[in-house]
Amino acid sequence: MTQEVLITLRGSQINGDAAPETVELMTRGTMTGRNGKFAISYVETELTGTRGVTNTFLILNPRRVVLTREGPVKSRMVFVAGVREESLYDLGFGSLLLGIFTRKIDVNLEETGGRLFIDYTVEIEQSQTSRNTYEILIEPVSKEAAHAKS
Repeated sequence: MTQEVLITLRGSQINGDAAPETVELMTRGTMTGRNGKFAISYVETELTGTRGVTNTFLILNPRRVVLTREGPVKSRMVFVAGVREESLYDLGFGSLLLGIFTRKIDVNLEETGGRLFIDYTVEIEQSQTSRNTYEILIEPVSKEAAHAKS
């Protein structure tokens, strides 16, 4: 089942001893869910600096999430609780090899929405550069609001 949803994404990044940088984005997207597997997708706008990039969080199970970014920026980040994975991050003019260590994944999703939380660190050239979190809240868009949009 695919439905239009309202996505609230809170991203936090801590670099060294600096204060955390937090960004919040509220946008419409889609959520597809069946048999405990979910896909949450949205397209970034000029507000994020990566206009036209489609982000898809694929929740395969409560311990494994894959984030793909397609468009001007391309990447595939695999989050597995307690595991370090390597990801290629293509910026269009060059690529970086990132190490992603997932500290925690919390999935509380149903076909009507819910919450996804990921806590992870990023390494570039085997040096930790930041600790990051994604908190994603998903709510169904009411049929009245979706109809008024058409």
